[in-house]
Amino acid sequence: MSIALVLSGGGACAAYFGAGVAQGLADEGLRPTVLSGTSAGGLNAGLLAAGVSPAQLVELWISVQGHDVYKPRLDLWRLLRPAGLVRLPTSDLMGYALDSVGWTWLLDTAPARRTLTTVLGGERLRITPDVQVVVAAVEECSGEVVHFTNSAPAGSGFTEVPLTVDHLMAGAAAPILFPPVEIDGRRYVDAGMVANTPLQPALAYQPDTVVVVTSSCGRQAGTPASLGDALGLAFENVARFAVLRDYEHTREVGELRPGSGPRLVLVEPTDEFEVSGFARFDPDVARTVVAHGRERARAALATVTSGG
Repeated sequence: MSIALVLSGGGACAAYFGAGVAQGLADEGLRPTVLSGTSAGGLNAGLLAAGVSPAQLVELWISVQGHDVYKPRLDLWRLLRPAGLVRLPTSDLMGYALDSVGWTWLLDTAPARRTLTTVLGGERLRITPDVQVVVAAVEECSGEVVHFTNSAPAGSGFTEVPLTVDHLMAGAAAPILFPPVEIDGRRYVDAGMVANTPLQPALAYQPDTVVVVTSSCGRQAGTPASLGDALGLAFENVARFAVLRDYEHTREVGELRPGSGPRLVLVEPTDEFEVSGFARFDPDVARTVVAHGRERARAALATVTSGG
């Protein structure tokens, strides 16, 4: 039975939850040979494809802190844009204020690059021959969605390349928060913000079973308490909606045409599970979310292992 693992984005919690789900699959003796992800899910997909075991992935996320992922920008001289300041303000004060800011992203992700390179033992992803991985990113200027992969199915339109840390970083470059990543002269950002879902690329490999992971552990009963909460909720809402929309569509097609598609297994946090912090990398939070992902995966996968 061939298994695909589809991992959505959603910041730090999505990374933690996805790692927990991967460990849950391993607990049941299941090894995905197709991995598809976007944003934080793309990081997990790439690491697993490169031979990082689920246990090692869990250890990575429960040891990583914020300074291992990003740092403040130091080029304060670029914060204000002279060309925007010299013109006189008009009634459009908001436009004037925005045009006067020279920064187009807020946090430097050089630490994340170092962390990934250390874990992988270099820039290149050494993927075993029986594993296919797809990482989605968006070309910044054109808005074109690009699916980078180590092995493209015929007619898929995917971009087959030797995958590197750059591809993982590009897929997780959340606009405004993190800088775009340049690959072969083109700049790429996180695909999640154009409602791209990693489910459809996984289906191109025709797996028997698809485990779809979506994180909603940052959802809150009240209003966001900070700009970080607000941005995190926005990113998560887009990522979760995209995955669930494609999941429901694929499931409905399967019901209309029995036997025409793979078995789908959805794994997501329980409604009452709440952990805030899109870019909050905290070991204690990581342990809690990983454990929840592992538990939810084992419960959902019981139907697969039992043949039900």
